Amino acid sequence: MKQLYGMNWVKLAIALTGSIANLGAILIAYPVWAEEGSEAVEELRNENNSTSPLSELDLPARTFEQIAQGITRVTGVQLNQTQDGLELILETAERQKLVPLILPEQKQLVIDILDATLALPTEDEFRETNPAPGITEVTVKPLDATSIRITITGEKQAPVAEVIPSRQDLILSVTSKGTMAETEADEEIEVIATGEGEDDSYYVPDASTATRTDTPLRDIPQSIQVVPQQVLEDQQVTNLGEALRNVPGVSQGGNSSTRGLFAIPIIRGFRADDNILTNGLRDTTNQTLGFNSATIERIEVLKGPASVLYGQGSLGGVVNLITRQPFAEPYYSIEASAGSFNFYRGAIDLSGPLNDSRTVLYRLIGSAQTTESFIDFFDRQDYVIAPSLTWNISDRTRLTLAGEYVDRPQANGQVGLPALGTVLANPNGEIPRSRNLNEPFAKDDTRVFRGSYDFEHRLNENWQLRSAFRISNFQRDNQVVFPFSLEPDNRTLTRGYFDGFQELDNLSFDNYYS
Repeated sequence: MKQLYGMNWVKLAIALTGSIANLGAILIAYPVWAEEGSEAVEELRNENNSTSPLSELDLPARTFEQIAQGITRVTGVQLNQTQDGLELILETAERQKLVPLILPEQKQLVIDILDATLALPTEDEFRETNPAPGITEVTVKPLDATSIRITITGEKQAPVAEVIPSRQDLILSVTSKGTMAETEADEEIEVIATGEGEDDSYYVPDASTATRTDTPLRDIPQSIQVVPQQVLEDQQVTNLGEALRNVPGVSQGGNSSTRGLFAIPIIRGFRADDNILTNGLRDTTNQTLGFNSATIERIEVLKGPASVLYGQGSLGGVVNLITRQPFAEPYYSIEASAGSFNFYRGAIDLSGPLNDSRTVLYRLIGSAQTTESFIDFFDRQDYVIAPSLTWNISDRTRLTLAGEYVDRPQANGQVGLPALGTVLANPNGEIPRSRNLNEPFAKDDTRVFRGSYDFEHRLNENWQLRSAFRISNFQRDNQVVFPFSLEPDNRTLTRGYFDGFQELDNLSFDNYYS
């Protein structure tokens, strides 16, 4: 027999991780066709130098039929425990192929070997208990006349087998992970969530600018973009210009290099500086003062004509600044930052309930910022204090009172340089771009006070009444020295002087059903 068959090893390396109970994999090796069986018969005759029929050889009665049909005979089973787990070895005849189907069933891993018979020398089947950690039993027994079933039972869940075929052998590499799987299964996993999802995400599902109600963006037919608070915080936005860079179709008009403002947003090619709203109400002070990111929850940009909702305005669209509202839970935040040109900024944000029933809520925001510039004798300060109070009168009625005071003293910046010496050559020398044609005493100080109330009452599930009022007082003390013309000697610049005080009051009142 041994001379006739020339024994060969087919190793089944079965990875038993015990951690994937629902993994189903079917790996099929190339079968041995009837033609190969015929070649095997001829090879047996040549090796034994015999012309006798196979029935005269020392073979079982069905050997000839099995070889002709490509049936593989498994003559031995071995289990070897390795450092990582278990190795299962099936001893087969030379040039024979195994066809395994692997499928987990609850705590068992079932491997069916197709086109194979079990021909053990002493027993009809193979069985061994607790061969490796995490495995309780391994059995190998006939499934029917032409297939074998290998069953590997795990302690708590089905093992996993990884099949690695080779040119001569079928290898199923065995790695036992039963002990680790049991430890991981017994451990409890604790998940701790901190913060609110909306605050920690760039995704904002609703917007109020297009419909004046909190409407999902997917239900709004107009083009509307939202710059959420998380983006403002991650980008450390300090002015409206930096914030609106995130909105496609919006560009900056005018020169804001010294004022640090984005007073003239250009939306779809149209100026929209008179359409910068605050909580849906028009506020003309936004044109010259810009905004402070410490008080802004998000920015909504509605593109296209918006005259239906907000009266006469820009054809490009509107920019709506949504301010921060009080929280029902205590919230405290302190931040500080520093940068080039002696830039320093600090902000504080406090919020929470004022009574045990949490019907009266407060929020107090304060910030201070100072910076210089590459321009001669220019510096700017920016101070903001913004308190707000929300009274939940009932589950259907809410009243919010808010105030804001902004003080922005700054030197008056550069108002232009002559072409000669900058863009064009000047025989008397070049003019540095840091040159300030103003005087050190020139200033552009602004102060703004804003107050508002927002009353909402829900009539039923579909309708609510809103009444909103906003008042703004803007004061500006301006002294500026500005150039007139450059004399023929290309050295003398004629300048003028302006000293003025401006004050502007803005009132917005809006009542509507929605």
